[in-house]
Amino acid sequence: MIERIFRHKLLLYSLLTGFLLALSWPARGFPFLVFFAFVPLFWVEDRLLARRDENRAIVFLLYAWAAFFVFNLLTTWWIMFATVPGMIAAVLLNATFMAIPWWLMHLSRRILPSAQGPLPVIIFWIAFEFLHARWELSWSWLDLGNVFAAYPAWVQWYSATGTAGGSLWVLTVNILLFFFIRQLVLERFVGKRARWNAILALMVFAVPSVISFYTWITYEEDARPVSIVIVQPAEDPYEQMRSRAELEQHINNMIDLADSRISPATRFVIAPEGANPHGIWKHEAEQHYTIRALRAHIDENPGIAWIMGSFTYELFDPRDDLPVTARQHPVTGDYFNAYNSAFMVEAGRPVQYYHKSKLVPGIERMPYFRVLGPLGRLVDRFGGIAGSLGTQDTRDVFISAEQRRVAPAVCYESIYGDFMAGYILNGASLIFIITNDGWWRDTPGYRQHLQYARLRAIETRRSVARSASTGISAFINQRGEIIKETNWWEPAAISATLNENNRITFYARTGNFLGKISLFVSVLFLFFMISQRIIKRRI
Repeated sequence: MIERIFRHKLLLYSLLTGFLLALSWPARGFPFLVFFAFVPLFWVEDRLLARRDENRAIVFLLYAWAAFFVFNLLTTWWIMFATVPGMIAAVLLNATFMAIPWWLMHLSRRILPSAQGPLPVIIFWIAFEFLHARWELSWSWLDLGNVFAAYPAWVQWYSATGTAGGSLWVLTVNILLFFFIRQLVLERFVGKRARWNAILALMVFAVPSVISFYTWITYEEDARPVSIVIVQPAEDPYEQMRSRAELEQHINNMIDLADSRISPATRFVIAPEGANPHGIWKHEAEQHYTIRALRAHIDENPGIAWIMGSFTYELFDPRDDLPVTARQHPVTGDYFNAYNSAFMVEAGRPVQYYHKSKLVPGIERMPYFRVLGPLGRLVDRFGGIAGSLGTQDTRDVFISAEQRRVAPAVCYESIYGDFMAGYILNGASLIFIITNDGWWRDTPGYRQHLQYARLRAIETRRSVARSASTGISAFINQRGEIIKETNWWEPAAISATLNENNRITFYARTGNFLGKISLFVSVLFLFFMISQRIIKRRI
């Protein structure tokens, strides 16, 4: 009976961590909660460690999984509106992936002297986030550093560390608070060590906050203004436009929306991901109605460039080596690539293309489809893709006639800070994000996605123009402050002047250096753990 009560308490503590993490999450959560959200889970781990002879290490993995299952479910349940199987897979798998660094920390405490405490979880967690952003099952939506997205004044130093710095900050404060609470509970008095832990926790919380607020107040942008118009057509992504008449009406409606905001100073008009509903074969793009309509509009408004999202298709010469993403046309037998693209149209210049290269697992790409190819039909049946859309290796920027360089990020790409830094290193002075968040309906999903764009502005010190098909479209300055935005699911056009910036932040130049260091140290630490385990067994 006592053992059952003990386990029920541990489960409640684990679930409490999950609920606190969810309550801290954007867009409407309060991030201060995250600074003690992990304390209950640390307590669970500590109690199981104290009874290590009665519990196998796998037991803590299950408690950690329960915590992260609640966290994932409460923050990303909205994926179900796009794909129910995808939501289930994302929640179950991501909870498992998140639990593994905690399990490794628990193993380290069982194998090595306990004086180290739970500190290894910091390097294991940051290494996990680094690796999780770089494989085909990547889902970095819930990286810990994203928790501050709606409060950019708290994390202006992300221009140096990226969101990994936020993960380090959160875990360090949690560990120090746990040390304080453990001594308070177990020893029932506040000793010198406990007081120092409390003071240190306060300092670790306060110093980055003060630095950030000072930067928030004093940061000034260079005056290099560019006038931009964002178009939000608010078309339901689940209603396909099949006829030529529907295409023409849709494109003309977007042009009319743009005309309501265009001025002689306007240099860019941005329409969202998939704004052109009929795909474009690149070899005959100039015959496509959308391209011709945009060129005609540009002729009436000299100096502007249209940037828009569309599926595009590229034919291959049968004599060439075909990429693994090539597919065969069911009628002609030709091989081609399909892309989720952004394109830019200007007067008198060829169309420029960028192909989305961070693809959504299960929707735009079947992870490791070379190995999992036999599952293709099952994936297709549930609304996924049996192969993969095409991608490109480099973060190409669009270069206007006036030599302005802009980053054409497509949707999901914008949640990856390291990935977005590639555009900056290729000369982007502004970030344009095109997305279609209508798949998720009126849920926290599109609001979270908007808030994450604010972190990209801070990390790179680039102003952001974000065009979302159903909202929320917005202009964001280099501090991560939203200066103008639209309403949800409302046809609209908004205009603003954003400042260019060509200075390279430390984070953009070095990338996720905290992740690289943590991965290196984690590997060394794991080898040390294994060697100690072998030595103990021989003894």
